[in-house]
Amino acid sequence: MTIAWKIEVFDTLPTTQDLAIARAEGGAPEGTVIQAMSQSGGRGRHGNPWISPLGNLYMSLILKPMCRPDLAGQISFVIALALSAAMDPYVPETHKKTLKWPNDVLIDGRKCAGILLESSLSPDGLVENLIVGMGVNIHAAPPDCAGLQHVAGEKRLAVHRFRDEVLAQVSDFYEGWKVRGFAPVRSDWLKQAHALNHKISARLPDRTEKGIFRDIGPDGALMLETAGGKSIAVRAGEVYFSA
Repeated sequence: MTIAWKIEVFDTLPTTQDLAIARAEGGAPEGTVIQAMSQSGGRGRHGNPWISPLGNLYMSLILKPMCRPDLAGQISFVIALALSAAMDPYVPETHKKTLKWPNDVLIDGRKCAGILLESSLSPDGLVENLIVGMGVNIHAAPPDCAGLQHVAGEKRLAVHRFRDEVLAQVSDFYEGWKVRGFAPVRSDWLKQAHALNHKISARLPDRTEKGIFRDIGPDGALMLETAGGKSIAVRAGEVYFSA
């Protein structure tokens, strides 16, 4: 079943995420999209700032999965696959596109897109509103990041057309997840995983763990194999990849 997207476009907002949250709290339906051409206070995970000049895609979607909270994190991987699929036509084989756990799309090891999920629960404890924020560097990328147009060459990107391509992919992958579950999402994501089977450091709230990134679990946790052969499930934290 295809999602009926309802798109609101603004010249500028502090952040699309906050307005989408307000719309959801006011009863806006699934498929509501808040897009801004620029943001004055865009944010990513852990409140990190997301620089948001003109020329890129900034939008937040309202989804209503009505699933258990422990399953909602899987949708981050669903969205990452959808974003990656929409980007495929613009990334030639001379460049490498990978997915960084849990929610970034990289090109040649540099961040090109990020995802932010925020949720609210129904009275019976299910995820009633899931606000999915997305930022994609297209024409304007910070020096340490990648811009999609910069690698696309002669293929010209229009922000609104690319937005519609992303939304079409989100609809397909999201509906597929609801029907088939996380197993095919996990399999597809791992095929694009950045630094799979390589050394990483995971900065957790109370410590830092080092090891080899071996897998993601059924709940989306990063599975880290330590030097002693122990397997640790990392569900939250910052991940750093070694050369």
